[in-house]
Amino acid sequence: MTIANLIQNIARYESVKRKGVDYILEHANSDGSFGPVEDGFFFYRLPWTFLVAGETQAALSVCRWVRINMLTEAGDFDRGLRKLTDAYAYRNATFIYGAHMARQYDLSFGCMPFLLSLQDPSSGGFANDVTSDGLSDTMDVPYTVGSGLACIATGNVVAARKVYDYLEGLWEQQDELPDRLYYNMSRRTQKVVREFDQADRFWNVVVAQEPTLQRWTVGGIASAFLSRLYMADPNPAYISLARQYMRFSLDSTEGQFDFAPACKSGWGSSLLYQVTGDPEYRDWTVRMGNWFADTQSE
Repeated sequence: MTIANLIQNIARYESVKRKGVDYILEHANSDGSFGPVEDGFFFYRLPWTFLVAGETQAALSVCRWVRINMLTEAGDFDRGLRKLTDAYAYRNATFIYGAHMARQYDLSFGCMPFLLSLQDPSSGGFANDVTSDGLSDTMDVPYTVGSGLACIATGNVVAARKVYDYLEGLWEQQDELPDRLYYNMSRRTQKVVREFDQADRFWNVVVAQEPTLQRWTVGGIASAFLSRLYMADPNPAYISLARQYMRFSLDSTEGQFDFAPACKSGWGSSLLYQVTGDPEYRDWTVRMGNWFADTQSE
């Protein structure tokens, strides 16, 4: 890739980012919130999004709205507006990450104890959901590593290492690679979930060469977390495992690009390239960047 090509690509990606952020900003409410907040905690990703895009004021406005309307004494985000209990830790963690980027430390450091209470002390995974009956039994890769990223950002390295233990333990239990990656684990059995209703297949396994709607995000988000953990705690084992998770994404069907969940493999590959300098990850990152640009809607 020439310097001219690189500059052209970066300019295109910046344009795509700007277009997306402008669309979100058009949906700002007068009180600093976004969208129909009564529909639930759907806007948990916005502080992170806005900070990456340079929209500091918008990020601070969301943080202020959550502090006034959702923050509990326990450090949770739920005062009657939380309609969904799925991905509970993941939503909290993603908001915490963005709030920390915005230096709103009461919403990052202050809310980590509650988030950490959702981590399984045995495996290091985080419960997928919080229901009226308590924590769900299942702990999957995307929701666990999302929480792990918040651990890294706020300096909870011990908890982040436990997430590595979870990823390593889950990987060691795989017996159908490279064809299938089972990515959900049971808190009760400490085993990978392999038996489930066909209707729930999307939430439990990715079949590498099957071009259907699946959670193609698994390999990339695991690699992103492990790369970030390596930056904070340079253990070569983290990068070795990151390469394995990323390899699953790289070797999966071209049909994955027909579905939005392919998105996070660009995140994993970009961070792996930053850490390793391996041109394979650079080339995949550029491909993903072009994919984002090509598939952005009006």
